[in-house]
Amino acid sequence: MATGRYIIIGAGNIGRRLIRLLSPDRELVLIDQDQAALDAVLEIRSNGITTVAGDATSRLVLERAGLKKTDTVLITATLEKINIEVARVVKEYFETRQVFAVGITRAGIAAMEQLGVEVENIFNVSATGLRNRLEHKTKTVHGIGLGKNEILEVEVHPNSRLANKTIARIRPRRWRIGLIYRDEALVIPRDDTVLKPEDKLIILGDPRVLKTVSEMLTFRFVEFPLEFGDRTLALFFGDEPEEYFAELAYILETFPLAQASLVLCPTRHSDQERIRKLLAAQGLDRFELRKIPLAELLADPALAPGPTGKVGLLVLSRTHLRHGAKSPALGWRRKKLLMRLSQVFRAPLLVSGGSYPYQRMALPCLTDTQLQASMQTALEIASPLNFNLEALVSKPSEYIAADSELKGYEGVCKTIDRLRHIYRIEIRETQVEGNPITALTAALKDHKLLVANIGEWRRPRLWPDWLDPDVPWHVVDRAGISTLLLPADQETL
Repeated sequence: MATGRYIIIGAGNIGRRLIRLLSPDRELVLIDQDQAALDAVLEIRSNGITTVAGDATSRLVLERAGLKKTDTVLITATLEKINIEVARVVKEYFETRQVFAVGITRAGIAAMEQLGVEVENIFNVSATGLRNRLEHKTKTVHGIGLGKNEILEVEVHPNSRLANKTIARIRPRRWRIGLIYRDEALVIPRDDTVLKPEDKLIILGDPRVLKTVSEMLTFRFVEFPLEFGDRTLALFFGDEPEEYFAELAYILETFPLAQASLVLCPTRHSDQERIRKLLAAQGLDRFELRKIPLAELLADPALAPGPTGKVGLLVLSRTHLRHGAKSPALGWRRKKLLMRLSQVFRAPLLVSGGSYPYQRMALPCLTDTQLQASMQTALEIASPLNFNLEALVSKPSEYIAADSELKGYEGVCKTIDRLRHIYRIEIRETQVEGNPITALTAALKDHKLLVANIGEWRRPRLWPDWLDPDVPWHVVDRAGISTLLLPADQETL
């Protein structure tokens, strides 16, 4: 006869969540070896629950917990071998109507199913799902879509871009985290779970995406910009100089992008004929030139990339940004366009200034917010191509600078030293003093490529910001060299 009495084995994440979800009318018994964990559960629910401290693989402990008077057992320990042994003891010595258990490996799941236990795969399990199973509302089917190379185990490197970020912030697409091993225990991933260095993750999803994700997690990077996509998207507005076409040819030869999409956004037919001639002169006439108004492209970015692939690099000429908006007071229009392009395509923007090849690269280091991600990308580009990378650091005046500015400066210097040590590469560091906009702009004259991060900019506004300038934006706006703008959020896949 059914008693409505449940025994839960394991006071971990799943066990605690079950106790919250199950009806208070149910009589619950919780078994765990950790008395502190049992005490913590009693703070969650004190009525209708009995705790038993002991080893659930012991027949005597199970008898003391009243298993003979129980019709349902839920085995949720964090070690699979314990779950298997508990299931064996329960099925061999007790006549329990329902036994549910959490399985991790295929062999473990098969072993418990042979014992007649209903098994929830750890990759699909949730306390809500178990509760529904108890009420006979749902049934989970295992092993669907688990093909070759669709499951990987990786360890989070301390300097990974994804370390110390919540899963919600990473927003996985076409992959997910099935399980986290941390300090010899299992952690069930949730949106607010923070990925910590040395966590071991079981990740599942599209094999093509998993390769990139595993490299990001383990601090082994793919060639830039393949982590974003495999196509170059070049924009033309009709006012581009000849140097733009030559630099575009250089970009396609330098970066490992498989294909290119060329989009024309002018209003005059003569512009199109001129562009075709200049493309042919650089050997780029093999790429189709499509005519799409900019407004339509921003509304539907899928018009440009074609049937396969995502945009890995978006290219446009700096002359277009200056066209019709030469006054610094109208810089918000240029800023708004670049931020909008970055937001829509979620890819790096290369603003061509004709200063190629990119042997000398500069990275202004103004804040520590996006510095690590920006410098890692710059090093990804510089290392295989033997480019020189120089970190330009704006040193605040110790007499008039606020404490926050001085702490920010110290954080920047520490980040540069840490990455220099990790990559085992010499990163030239130049410190400039005085007005940061003027000083950094002057220092850029000896370089060929500026690397910056749009995530450091403030939102555009109609009025000039002379009293409180957006320094990272003004440095980019005034630079006369080619500029690589990294998207604000590089963790999304």
